[in-house]
Order: sequence, then C-alpha cells, then structure tokens
Amino acid sequence: EPWQDKQRRLRQRLRRILPIDVHRPEPLGAPLRPRADALLSAFCLEAVSPDRASFVRALSHVGTLLRPGGHAVLLGALGESFYLAGPARLPVGALQEAAGFALRELRSYAMPPALRTGVDDVDGVFFAHAQK
Repeated sequence: EPWQDKQRRLRQRLRRILPIDVHRPEPLGAPLRPRADALLSAFCLEAVSPDRASFVRALSHVGTLLRPGGHAVLLGALGESFYLAGPARLPVGALQEAAGFALRELRSYAMPPALRTGVDDVDGVFFAHAQK
C-alpha cells in the first residue's frame, strides 16, 4: 500500500507528537506528567550522539521521561561510526549499558554483506530492552 495511506492511518491513531531534544536535561522543555510507561528509540539516540559521553547523557535525559519501572526499547546499529544523510557524513556514538537502566534483554545480529549499502559502516544491529 502507498506510504501516504500508512502515514494517514498512523496520524489518526496518534494522540500527540512531541518535539524532543535528547541533549537537554528536560528533553521536552518541561517535565512529562504523568511519566511514560515506555519509550522506543529506533536508530536515534546513537545517531544524534557523536561520542559515548553524549550518548550516555542523552539516554539519561530521555530516562527522566519514564516512570520508575518504565521500559525502554532501543533498536540501533553496532560498530557504526558514521552514517550518510545526503551529502552530510554524521558521526555516531557507540551503545553501552548506562544511565540508570537495568538491561533486561540484548540481542544482536551481524549485518550480512548483501545489506551493506555504503551509507554507513554498520557491523550489525541490536535490540535492547531496559528498565528504569
């Protein structure tokens, strides 16, 4: 089905879209009340964090949006140091357990040669479930 139809259906189901800056201590500009039960990051936090320190800070900032016991699901790239966004080459930080989360599950998968397209230097992908 056309992506426009998928976009329309998704927008009908969303209650709200909030702009977020993961590099600010209050990523939404103000505390989230009530705090979220879960959050999802798909190829985002490591992509906007050029080094480990900024990644850990971003994860900590995002963690403030979760209630105690809340869950975080992260999907991301392993071994990636950059990705291309058009002509821009953007640095990427590496993922490690940090920022007050307890790792509940971590799975990683090697990137097969057929999926290496040259837009990044990914070795694999990961799925992580962590709890605050």
